[in-house]
Amino acid sequence: MTRRNVGSGYAFEDEYGYSRAVRAGHQVFVSGTTARGSALEGDAYVQAKAILSLIEAALAEAGAEMRDVVRSVVYVTDLADQAQVARAHREAFGRVRPASTLVQVAALTPSAARVEMEVTAIVTEQDGTDPRPSGAAASSD
Repeated sequence: MTRRNVGSGYAFEDEYGYSRAVRAGHQVFVSGTTARGSALEGDAYVQAKAILSLIEAALAEAGAEMRDVVRSVVYVTDLADQAQVARAHREAFGRVRPASTLVQVAALTPSAARVEMEVTAIVTEQDGTDPRPSGAAASSD
C-alpha cells in the first residue's frame, strides 16, 4: 500500500507535527480543520463553509473529491450552531450524505474557531467502480 502525506503550508502543521491529509491506498484521511484568516471572524456558517473549502482542496491534493467522502466528524463549541453547520455540510455534500458525527467541545484552536471538521474518503476508480474487493463493497440505497 502506498502512503502519501499532503501538507497545506499551514504553520501549525510543522509546529504540531501532522499532515493536512494522508492518502493510504484508496483511503484519504483529512485532519481536523478550522477556518483561517478573516473567516474566523464569521459565524458558524461562514466558518463551516471556509472549512469545507479547505477540506475540498486537501482532498483534491490527495486525488479525491467531496463525492468520495464516506465519513465526517464535526466539532462545535456551541450546539446552538448546529443548524448553521448542518446547512453548510448539506450544501457541500448534497446527495453524498456521508456518515457523520457532531460533538460539542469546550474549546478549539485557534480560540476564535467555533467549528472544526475532519473527513475520511475512499477514492473510487476512474470508471466509478469501488476499488475494494467485491466482498467488502457496501450496497447502495
